[in-house]
Amino acid sequence: MKLDITKGIQKKGAEVAFDLLEPWGEDTWNGDTIAYVRPVSFSGAYMLADETVIVRGIARARIESPCARCLAPAFTDVTAEVDEAFLRDRGEEREPGDDQYRYTGHVLELDEAVRTALLLELPSRILCREDCRGLCPRCGQNLNINECSCQKDQPRRNPFSALASLLNEDEEV
Repeated sequence: MKLDITKGIQKKGAEVAFDLLEPWGEDTWNGDTIAYVRPVSFSGAYMLADETVIVRGIARARIESPCARCLAPAFTDVTAEVDEAFLRDRGEEREPGDDQYRYTGHVLELDEAVRTALLLELPSRILCREDCRGLCPRCGQNLNINECSCQKDQPRRNPFSALASLLNEDEEV
């Protein structure tokens, strides 16, 4: 996503509106590959103050990723606020830990700032639906589609039953 700031240079101190739309491919998030299924939109305004450009706006995307429970495709609409400052790059050595966005010429590269804002707004676990039942831990059957018979044949085990044997009825706890 590139933002041409030529208008802002001519009107220093004035806000200049912009509206960008760009298709993105895939990205990695939380160990999964996610896909941007629609072009990412970013609308807002920027203002030039000396050699710093302040960019404010709203980014929107629709993301497809595997469901955290059943691995079926899950779609999530994401909206994120972006409020970043870009400093003119003078070619100086950058200090470790300097994570300030930089620009050269009259074009800002916004991909990293927009991507970071969108990914921070994603839920920690993306589900295909709120009541997703997931996969059977024994046979792998998607429980949203069919019930499996492997769990019905096994008696239900209590994971704390081993602790019961440690307790003696005569002993105080």
